[in-house]
Amino acid sequence: MNDLLKKLNVLVKASIKDVMGEILTGELPRKTLSSFQLGSDIDREIVMLRGRINEALAYEDELQKRVGSLQAEVDDWDAKADVAVAAGKDADGRYAIDQMHRAQQRTAMAEADLRDHQQVTQELILRVNTLESAVADARRAEAEKQAEAVPPDQTEQAPRGQVLSDVLRDVRERINRMGDLIAAKEDVSGASTLDTSPVDDQIVEDDLDARRQRLTKPK
Repeated sequence: MNDLLKKLNVLVKASIKDVMGEILTGELPRKTLSSFQLGSDIDREIVMLRGRINEALAYEDELQKRVGSLQAEVDDWDAKADVAVAAGKDADGRYAIDQMHRAQQRTAMAEADLRDHQQVTQELILRVNTLESAVADARRAEAEKQAEAVPPDQTEQAPRGQVLSDVLRDVRERINRMGDLIAAKEDVSGASTLDTSPVDDQIVEDDLDARRQRLTKPK
């Protein structure tokens, strides 16, 4: 999902820049769009983007639960290693230590996924907030014109392909197609995103020795 969010961020940012100019850095003034440039479906497209944000936040909850579950696994293997070493069962202790370190690897990868996901989600929230602000500015400017009885410019039009709602719809459709392809590939491969590397034997032996010293100290 992170890859999709990153791609969505890039495409939405590019769409905003194409139609509205560079507005996210604060270095250049934001131009006010016309209702024509917004497009008739702009509200719907923003709602769809908000839906993506809600999906991302729900997935963030899943990632946090995964991190918690993996940390619990680390703690469980740690305790089992202590019990085995205290009972003089070195073979069982080595196995538990190996499994503990593998669980630590998975925990570290899950935490990295969570941080990455949180970052791209916040970036998407910023983009959508910017869009909503631009829509509000455009409608406020149009209301002010109507209040001043300024006749509409009948010749006003945006360049082909630069209607914001159309651009956002194209972004959404491309992302949906990418999501289908990624899901299909994952179904075929069935590969885990949390595969671990073998634990170095010396790390296991050092851990085992440290536990012996700690657990056999006279009380």
